[in-house]
Amino acid sequence: MKYIALLIIITVSLFACTDMYEYQEKYEGEIVYPARFDTIIGLVGYERVELELMKAGRIPSKQINLGKAQKTIVEYDDKVVTIDSLVSYVNITGLTSRKLYRFKVYTIDEYGNKSVPQEIALIPFTSDALASMEVSTPRILKSPTAAVVDWPNGLSSVLLDYYGLSFEYEDKDGIVRLGERGENARFFVGNVAAGEDTKIKVDYKIVPLVNGKAILDTVILSDELMIDMPTGSTEFSVAEREVLLANGVETFTSDGVSAIEKLVFPIHANSLQDIFYFPNLKELDLTGGDLFTLPELTYDRNGVVDIVGGGSYSPFMKKTGGMAEANAQSLIDLLESGILEKVTYYSNSMGLDEMLKPYINQGVVEVIQGASSVLIDKQFLLDGNVQSSNFNIDITYPYAGSPVEEGIENAYKVACKAKSASLVFALPKEYEFNIEDYRYLKFKVYAPSKDVFSGTYAPFQRLWPRFMNRMWSFGGNSSFGQQYWALDKFSIEDDQLQKWTDVTIDMTEALDKHNRVIILNIGGEPGVTPSEDIIYYFGNIRFEKE
Repeated sequence: MKYIALLIIITVSLFACTDMYEYQEKYEGEIVYPARFDTIIGLVGYERVELELMKAGRIPSKQINLGKAQKTIVEYDDKVVTIDSLVSYVNITGLTSRKLYRFKVYTIDEYGNKSVPQEIALIPFTSDALASMEVSTPRILKSPTAAVVDWPNGLSSVLLDYYGLSFEYEDKDGIVRLGERGENARFFVGNVAAGEDTKIKVDYKIVPLVNGKAILDTVILSDELMIDMPTGSTEFSVAEREVLLANGVETFTSDGVSAIEKLVFPIHANSLQDIFYFPNLKELDLTGGDLFTLPELTYDRNGVVDIVGGGSYSPFMKKTGGMAEANAQSLIDLLESGILEKVTYYSNSMGLDEMLKPYINQGVVEVIQGASSVLIDKQFLLDGNVQSSNFNIDITYPYAGSPVEEGIENAYKVACKAKSASLVFALPKEYEFNIEDYRYLKFKVYAPSKDVFSGTYAPFQRLWPRFMNRMWSFGGNSSFGQQYWALDKFSIEDDQLQKWTDVTIDMTEALDKHNRVIILNIGGEPGVTPSEDIIYYFGNIRFEKE
C-alpha cells in the first residue's frame, strides 16, 4: 500500500510540473511599456509651438514620475527630437512653413521601449502670415509742413492686439526723426517739405490673433506710410471759426496765418485742433484774455425773460465736462515738438491739467491760480419766476442802506413774495462750478426780528440751499441730465437774528457732478404765502478755497 501511494504522489507531481512550465511559456518575452504623458495641448507661437503634456501643468522634471519612463521623444515631419529627461511641456521652434504639422510625443525607458504616444496637429504662425497682415488705415491731419497720424478707434482688431509702435522719417533738413508710442499710437511729424511726399517707416508691436485667440509671441509688423503734404495755399478745415475770426484770421490757409504768433481761446472752446495749422505759432492764451466775454443764456418762461452770463470769467467756473482729450491733442503735439514757447491756462478751467503737468515743470505752461475768495457777480443772478411764480422775490441790488455795514459787498435786499421764495444764481450752460479749486460756498445773511416769524411764518426762519445742473423746466441747459442735491433745511438761531451771520457750505458732494445752478430757498417751501414782506439781506455771496 505504501508503494502504491508513493507512486500516485510522484505521478501527480510530474503532471503538475508540466502544466506550470506550459503556462510560463505563454509569457516568455513580454515587455512592460513605460507610462505615457496624460494629455497634450498645443499653443501656437511665431514659427514655433508649445505642447503642454501634463494635466498638473508645468512642473520641474524632478517632480515627474512616470514609472520606468526616462526620456521624452517628439516626432514631426521627418524629425525626431530627444530630450534626456521627462518634461511637462516642450517648445518646438524653427517651424517656418505655413502648413499643418503633426506632432507625436511619447516616453522611452532605458531599453528604448516606447510609451503610447500623444498626438496633435497644429499650424504655427509664420512670417508668411505676418506679411499678409495689415493694420487699420490711420487718420492723417495735414498742414503744409507738419502732419499728425492717429487711429481714433485704436489699432487692435479681430486680427491683432496692438501694444506699441516706433516710427522714423527724414525731415526737410535731412535729419532723421525717431519716436515711440505706447497704447496711444498718435504721433506728430514736423518740419517736412510743403507740397511733397513724406515717407514714414512704422514698426507696429502686435500679437496676432488666430481664430480669435492670441498667439504666444509679440511680433513686429513693418509698414510704410506715404503722406502727400499740402501746399501753403491749401485751405484747412476749421473747428472754431468764430474764435479764429476774433483773433484776426481772415484767410484759412497756412500761408494766410503764417504771420500769427499768438492765439487766444476762450475757456468754453470745444477744440484746439486749429492751432495745428499755424506754422509760426509760439504762444497760446487759454484764458480768453480781453478778446472773449462769457456766453449768455436766455431764460424765457412764465412771461419772464432773463439773461445770465456775459461779462468776465470768474475762476470758480470751469468748462462743463472739460475739453475732450482728442480735441486737445494738437496742443500736446505742439508742446511735445517744442513749437509752442508759452501757454497760459486757468487752474482746472478746461480739464487739461493732467495733460499740461509735464510742461508746467518745463516752464512752458503758466497755470494761473484764482484768488482765494471770489464773489458771485450779479451777472449770474436769475429771476426764479422763470421756473415758478412760487419762487417770487423782490430784489434790491446793490443795496447800500441799513443794515449793510463795512465789509459787506454785493448786498441784496430780498423781500419774500411767495411760499417758495428763492434767490437763484445760474451759470451759462457752457460752464459749471470749479469745486476742485473752490470747495466752499459762503455768504452772510441778515434775518429780521423774531416777531416776523410768529405763527404760520415760523418756517421762514430757515434756509434751504439746493444745487443742480439745470432748472427743472429747462432740460436743454445740461447735457448731463439732472444732478440735484440739497442741504438739510437749517434755521437761523434766535440769537443770530438781526445781525450778519456767516454761512459756509461744503461743496464736496458736487465733485462728481456738473452743477451750475444755486437756489437759496427761504423758508424751505412751507406752503405759506406771506401776507406781508419778510425781508432778508444777503451779502458777500462767494466761493472760497478754504
